[in-house]
This record gives sequence, structure tokens and C-alpha cells, in this order.
Amino acid sequence: MSIEYNELLAMLMETRPEFATELYNFTDGPDLPDYDSITVSRRTLAFPGRLRVCVAAAYAKGGERIIAILFDAVLEPDPAQAESWLQFMTDAQRTLSCMVAFVVLCRDARTARWALTYSEVGDIGCYVLPVVVPSLLASA
Repeated sequence: MSIEYNELLAMLMETRPEFATELYNFTDGPDLPDYDSITVSRRTLAFPGRLRVCVAAAYAKGGERIIAILFDAVLEPDPAQAESWLQFMTDAQRTLSCMVAFVVLCRDARTARWALTYSEVGDIGCYVLPVVVPSLLASA
């Protein structure tokens, strides 16, 4: 279900990359480092019986990537969806060679608290930051 929300996010960010920054700024994450460009892309992973998509905003300064922020929409707690976050983060960290943050857009506070349980994702220099965006993720 949330794959449609991720496609919508991708279209919005491709049109206006600063939207990624605005969403990130709703989190309690650290301030973004200085940057001079943002590149938005869609990242896809195939799992048995399903396809997962998230949006990536890669920030660079002087042509060097400094951080990538991945975005996923969650309508309700879904451990299967959360399992893909680690794979998305490690894949992005490997291919983009920079620090990675994962912003989870949640429909309600209960789902955000659940997503926060994934905030420390091993020792790979990545973190998950939930943000509640009820107007964006209205009940479908």
C-alpha cells in the first residue's frame, strides 16, 4: 500500500528537492551538514513475493556526497516493511559511500513510536527517524 505514497514522495521531491530537506527537518535528527546540491532517486529492492520502493535524497558539497536521506511511508506497524529498512540503508551506504539516515513518515503517533524501535540499526552508522505526517498519510 505505501509504495504509492513513496511514488508520490518521489514525484514531489524530483520536482522540488528541498521538500526532502523540509521533511527531514521535522525529525529530531542532527542538523544537515552544509550542502550545495540534492539529487533525488528511487531505490528499489526485490523481496520474495513483493517489491519495496523508497525515495533517496543525496546531499553533496563540491561534488562529494555527504549524506543520503531515505524516505518510506508507513500506514501502520509492519515488521516486514521495517525489515527492508536495514537492507535499503546498507545498500545506499555501499553504493553512495556516505552516511545514511532513514526518515519514516507515519500516519499516527502509535506508528511513529513503533518505527522508533528501529532507530538504532546495528553498528553501520545509520539511523531511523520517524515523523508523523497525518495530513499526508490520511486513511486510505
